[in-house]
Amino acid sequence: MGLRTARMANPKKLILRCVFSIGCLLFFAGIAGAEPAKELPEPVYKGMRPKITPFDSAKIPDPFLSYLVKRGHEASTKTDEDTKKKLEAEERLKQQKLTAAEKLKSLKVARTELQQMALSQLTLTAIIQAGDTGWAMVRDPKGRGFVLKKGTPIGRNGGVVFKVASKEKKVIIKEPYLEDGLRIKYKNVEMKLPDQVYE
Repeated sequence: MGLRTARMANPKKLILRCVFSIGCLLFFAGIAGAEPAKELPEPVYKGMRPKITPFDSAKIPDPFLSYLVKRGHEASTKTDEDTKKKLEAEERLKQQKLTAAEKLKSLKVARTELQQMALSQLTLTAIIQAGDTGWAMVRDPKGRGFVLKKGTPIGRNGGVVFKVASKEKKVIIKEPYLEDGLRIKYKNVEMKLPDQVYE
């Protein structure tokens, strides 16, 4: 009886509660029966991603690293780089020397009988000049003769006849050698015609 009496005692509150309940029911009923919302058009920027620069932590200075430690680290890094460059330069030099040595070795490969004999074993016996072309003849220890002209390979050291000089009574031969172990250079070696043989 107490609760019923209390409700009856305040009819204004009861009416307000009823009105509020009915309003809520109508509101939710309206939402349930409402038309679905229309889809909004996609924005123009959809699918376009902003260009992001990759993060590099190495470029950001460490605020907790002291100045002296940082300087020591930089000096150590520079020393390491200098050592690396020096080793790379030494390796390049070594490769260049090996390449030059291989090239010299290939120039000294004997492909003819004349290349299998030392120049000291050969004797210059004749020189003939025919116009601009000079010819010469050498003899080996067995008495066999070989004809020489410009470009003829001769000797064990990879020599090549450079010039047959009839006036100077000699044959000039260019022999390859290594300068500083890196570059192939050529030196002149002369074979002179003995006076008693020359005519």
